Amino acid sequence: MSIFKVFGAIAKFGGKIADVYEDVLDRIDHVVHKKEYERKAKKRKLFWTILLSVVGGIVVVLLFPYRFIVKRNGDFEIRTLLLRVYRRSEDYDIPEGGSDSFDIEEATEAEDAIEA
Repeated sequence: MSIFKVFGAIAKFGGKIADVYEDVLDRIDHVVHKKEYERKAKKRKLFWTILLSVVGGIVVVLLFPYRFIVKRNGDFEIRTLLLRVYRRSEDYDIPEGGSDSFDIEEATEAEDAIEA
């Protein structure tokens, strides 16, 4: 057995003793300063509760649909604040070119007239 293995074993044993000593001191510190640790735990719990509530509220506001449009033929449109639009029917087909021109303003005016 080499001298390095002996010193390694002694160092390992000393490390384990130091870990146990550190755990004992930590528990003694918690017992002595119990009220302080309890206050810190309450503050931490309150902070995380408020933070998660705010983040959850923001997510709900951004994802919750604010506008529903349901048409007589069963088509629908749902809009959220993140500008996500979910539709059952497809948008208007815009022709590639040629004599069949397509004007989006005329289409929206016609749709508004139909809804009114």
